[in-house]
Amino acid sequence: MSPAHYTTMARSILIAALTLGASALPASSGMNNIKNIVVLVQENLSFDHFAGGLDYDSSIDGPQGYCNPANVSLPDSAKVCANPIAKNIASDDPNHSISGGNMQVFGTYHPASGAKASMDGFISEQRASYPKDDLNRAAEAINYFTPDHIPVFNSIAQNFVLFDRWFASVPGPTNPNRAYLTSGTSHGHGKNDDDFLTSALPQKSIFEQLSDKGITWKNYENSTKSDPAFLPDALFYDWTAKNGKDNVVPINQFYTDAAAGNLPQFTWINPECCNYMSMHPPSPINMGENFVKGIYEAVRNSPQWNETLFILTWDEHGGFADHVSPPTDVPAGDSLTYSEASGDGKEYTFHFDRLGVRVPTVLISPWVSKGVVQHQPSGGNEFTHTSILKFVSELWGLDSLSPRVDWSPSFGSLVTNKFRSDTPEKLPDAADF
Repeated sequence: MSPAHYTTMARSILIAALTLGASALPASSGMNNIKNIVVLVQENLSFDHFAGGLDYDSSIDGPQGYCNPANVSLPDSAKVCANPIAKNIASDDPNHSISGGNMQVFGTYHPASGAKASMDGFISEQRASYPKDDLNRAAEAINYFTPDHIPVFNSIAQNFVLFDRWFASVPGPTNPNRAYLTSGTSHGHGKNDDDFLTSALPQKSIFEQLSDKGITWKNYENSTKSDPAFLPDALFYDWTAKNGKDNVVPINQFYTDAAAGNLPQFTWINPECCNYMSMHPPSPINMGENFVKGIYEAVRNSPQWNETLFILTWDEHGGFADHVSPPTDVPAGDSLTYSEASGDGKEYTFHFDRLGVRVPTVLISPWVSKGVVQHQPSGGNEFTHTSILKFVSELWGLDSLSPRVDWSPSFGSLVTNKFRSDTPEKLPDAADF
């Protein structure tokens, strides 16, 4: 970086400090190097299934040797073990409701309070959801990808920071997790119900917070508005529908803004869902990889790259298996609960007091170290989707949105003061498999 660039950066930091006042970061914090955040949330893949086969670092906690019984009610039934033969297009879309997640994680639809997560019910739930009596097909829920299957993500992980203990916020479907991602709570929603389609969520979101603070933001959406099943995440909220619609724009504008150096301070990207680029079955994995590649290369080659942190994560596990038990006894976003009929027809009430299954997550920036595998943070809590909100609140001096955000660890210590000039301008093309 040139001396002139450092001078410009120092001036920007000073202005930011004067703006934030008492909430300004210490001068020694690497977070001072970040002026722009880009977040892309892909769809429905567990860590084991998508990233557990990465082998560039032996400490990555993957699924090798992980098995489930063919019938969780019969522990001595045939074992179905994870193999590196995941398909580009999954034959079936696994159950990822809260009820289905109970069976997958606990081996029962009605786990008792304090129950141990056995992580042995994925095959049983897959067979219950798709009763074809075909263990090879059911095993698609537990199989995983190799680095050759996912060269784009493999390259990103090797060049930046990979989390192998990052948990979804809710052990259930997409929209409740996306609400936690953007507001620290789902306001009692445990399924993709109509409130997400009618901008009915009343809680304060990160988008409202940023607007109140004078921080610029956009939600770039890749055709979610044209899908009757989904709205862009920012439009979940009543406030956005009334005050921020102009900040929700098509994905093509993202590429234009990135190339011109006109990305806002906070960029939120919705993928298409759920047939082409999102990775949600039946979306092909390689199409999703090429979408991620395009987003990365637009950010990497933007004039704003030197001041940007790009966070790539997945909203939830999508019913795909993972062997690591999610944390329990965590604070909910609020006091609301959610009830639904379980797979056995009986009602189950969820208190939002435990996290969802692990999902892949990476930090991408010239200000993070190369090839880091981040495990559990110090302090005992776990990285989760609301860690993003925690980081943003620290960076820009925002109030905490919920008790879950309070509990969540920040990843600010992973942002350094050492600028890297070796970050790849281009990534490999997606695999053909």
